[in-house]
Amino acid sequence: MFHSFAWGGFEAASHVRADGVRVDTLQGSGHERWAMLDGAILRGLGVRTIREALRWHLVGEGRRDWSSAQAQVAAAHAHGLQVVWDICHWGVPAGMDVMAPDWPRSLADFAVDAAAMLQREGCEVAAFVPVNEISFWAWAGGEVAAFGPHLFGQGVALKRQLVAGHLAVTQALRATGSTAPIMVCEPLVWVLPASDSTEDLRAAFAFIQASHEAVDWILEADPAAIDVLGLNFYPHNQWKLEGERVGRGDAGWRPLASLLEDVAGRFALPIVLSETGAEEPMGDDWMEHVTREVTVAIRRGVPVEGVCVYPVADYPGWDNGRHCPCGPLGLREGLRFVRPGQAAAMRAMRPPPVAAAWR
Repeated sequence: MFHSFAWGGFEAASHVRADGVRVDTLQGSGHERWAMLDGAILRGLGVRTIREALRWHLVGEGRRDWSSAQAQVAAAHAHGLQVVWDICHWGVPAGMDVMAPDWPRSLADFAVDAAAMLQREGCEVAAFVPVNEISFWAWAGGEVAAFGPHLFGQGVALKRQLVAGHLAVTQALRATGSTAPIMVCEPLVWVLPASDSTEDLRAAFAFIQASHEAVDWILEADPAAIDVLGLNFYPHNQWKLEGERVGRGDAGWRPLASLLEDVAGRFALPIVLSETGAEEPMGDDWMEHVTREVTVAIRRGVPVEGVCVYPVADYPGWDNGRHCPCGPLGLREGLRFVRPGQAAAMRAMRPPPVAAAWR
């Protein structure tokens, strides 16, 4: 399905924070400037599939301005990289109301125009992600007002609207004859109860179930609206109900292979780890851990089709702008450098032979 098992993903958040600041991590990471160099480095590491995003707030409505995507598209074309494109990575044009009844149609129109542009430019599309991390956006933007649309206590309503957006994009792209796979990218989490009480056990279980709601709702509306299930998994994705983080080695930590088995048993879909990684100095250790766990999962029959190191390059944290060192592509004093350990991890990332059973 994809040209390489190891992927590189560029952090692309473009939302408006609670303090009114517009985030643009593609600019802050240097990828906007060094897309051609970044593509060359990744290709040299054996990567042929990458994850990028279009910045709707820069492209705009009406007469589209695609100049903000020019460097990304040119680099992918030059280096023979297929791209998983996020249509909406949390950011929308200024003044646009995500909760408006016609918002799903606006998103679908943007997706159709984007697909046409990419076809004109000869960019190979590996998949489209209509809406990045629906479940997280619903919480951050609809429940606690951490970013747009800055709502409190309306997480379920926002989640339903974002699901409607996904469905509208899928329908619109297919109406144009697009055969590109449709992917969702959702958090893979595990929540432990705060105590052994029945109430806490039920609450933890309900939280885990809620993390799958977006996928459930999409498939209930259209069983063919997801071709690939992307799962985002980081060191902080397991915690106790009251908020205390559970890390590797702590009591209650669920191995990644087991979590992947859970999801494979729930959804009969090809799976990719669409985001995974850790900040330095833990990056090398985390990628070694993920590689081991994914190998175990594949040997148990989980159809994992790829692993995306994400972010693959240093970036400014989208919640506070701090420098976040991660992945093989570092940024120091305004210059790009390569981290040997992370580079070696990407070169070594291969599926075990048993993967051929479902290919």
